[in-house]
Amino acid sequence: MRAYFLTAPVFTDHNDSKKPSRLVLKRFMIPLSLVSLAALSVYPAQAAMSSVEQVTIYQGLASVTRALPINGTGEQTLIFSCLSPSINQDSVSVQALGTVNVGEVSIETLSGEQAAQCQYQGDTKVQTQQNNLADITAELEAARLAKAYLQNLTKVTQISTDGTLANNARDLETQAASINKRILDIQQRQARAQDALNQLMAGSATSTRNSVTQVSVRTASRSPSSVKLHYQVRGAGWEPTYQARLNTESKELSITASAVIAQQTGENWSNIPVTLSTVNPNQNTTSQLPKVQRLSLYEALQAKRARYAPAAMEAVPVVVSASDSYGGAESAANMAPLPSFTVSSQNKNGITEYRLPQRVSIPSDGRRVRTVIDEQSGNSKLWLRSTPSVEQAAYWYASAPFLTPAWVDGSLQLYRDDNYVGQSRYSYQSLKEQGIGFGIDPNVLVKQLTDEDKQGDKGVFNRLQTLTTKQAYQFTNQHNRSVRLQVLSAEPISRDEDINVTATHTPAVTEQDWNDNKGMVAWEFDLPSKQSRVVQSTYQISYPADKKLNAN
Repeated sequence: MRAYFLTAPVFTDHNDSKKPSRLVLKRFMIPLSLVSLAALSVYPAQAAMSSVEQVTIYQGLASVTRALPINGTGEQTLIFSCLSPSINQDSVSVQALGTVNVGEVSIETLSGEQAAQCQYQGDTKVQTQQNNLADITAELEAARLAKAYLQNLTKVTQISTDGTLANNARDLETQAASINKRILDIQQRQARAQDALNQLMAGSATSTRNSVTQVSVRTASRSPSSVKLHYQVRGAGWEPTYQARLNTESKELSITASAVIAQQTGENWSNIPVTLSTVNPNQNTTSQLPKVQRLSLYEALQAKRARYAPAAMEAVPVVVSASDSYGGAESAANMAPLPSFTVSSQNKNGITEYRLPQRVSIPSDGRRVRTVIDEQSGNSKLWLRSTPSVEQAAYWYASAPFLTPAWVDGSLQLYRDDNYVGQSRYSYQSLKEQGIGFGIDPNVLVKQLTDEDKQGDKGVFNRLQTLTTKQAYQFTNQHNRSVRLQVLSAEPISRDEDINVTATHTPAVTEQDWNDNKGMVAWEFDLPSKQSRVVQSTYQISYPADKKLNAN
């Protein structure tokens, strides 16, 4: 609190044997810090705020650790105020440091005026402006007290007839005029500060709270210590997002992994340490027991019903390793080193925690806070892939040898040669098998030459029907350099012993059952600059003439 002093006239009685008794005007400094307390007391005290020591964010909820100091000794009750109304009360636990006895823990929900006091508690700008307004108000009250004091002194001087008091009265009037001018100036500053506070509160990121949670902890201690409060609160989460950048000339591929954090818990987290966890608290915590078959005879209609529900897919553990690529170059000898924002990670038996090195502020308005958690780069294998039976186009693809199952699935932003080409989904399994697609290449032309079906009979006695399908496509490279081209096609698969399928490919396919996909075939070849190549497939299907062919 600021201290203000008033120069005030004081009359003292001096006894002098040679001169008649008279009042002498003197000045002395009066500290007004005490009287200004009356002005401050008209403002309601804000609820006590505990410090946030750690926040661990999961999917859909967060685990929060707060602390309050124990000042003094003996028995006392600590109150953790202005907590989220979405606290899971069953998760509340208390930890005392040192030799502290902990008694009962009371959890209650407050509403109305108590919640209103907490509404802007976590907003740093609002708090600063509230303190500024309180200082101005204290200064104004001090000036008003000084004015009232001078007015009382003026009344005292009016009851004396001593000629010298006229000069003293004029001195008092001068000081009163100066104080009046000061009061007007402080009132203008107070009005401007109040307007600024109203604007901040109107545009504050803090949402209006209808209720808040308050936790009271009864303690007994022989020395100062502290108490920590742990709880879980819903309304918080984070998700990974990736940016992949491909240089088709140098074949350099880099992938940056970021975490997008948001929360609407009702608590404003300002300048706090944050840890992100890949575990999903909403997942099953116990395995399922096998189902025992109990056999019996039943009607034919019931046989058509599905026996068992499909088994649930098991979540894949996620681990992301932090890189050292954000440390920066070595600083000059005469300069302080730059702070490093490299995220450290720790694998705890399939659960990965990312600990952010910097403190962050996450307001409770759903605002998305983004931070880089990893980056990997390296040389990539490039090729173009076309599936002409589906789309007559060729797409850029790149392999990423540094991919690991540790990276959690998320959105993937794609950049080719510094141009944004679209968005995909980061999934380790599919990207490892198929590569990362980077959009259509307009310099590779795909043209359909043949696509025809012929129906006929084969044989005199067995009466077989035949279906012959021919497909031919031409690929032309308009680049000024050779490209690697991969062409995918699908062969019909027989699921009946009475259906016979014969396939002929020109040229011969490079891979049958591509990527363990039965019936899928692939050609791979280099296509020189300004040249074309044709691939052709002929499929002959024979089946009994008295049957119909089902192509599904």
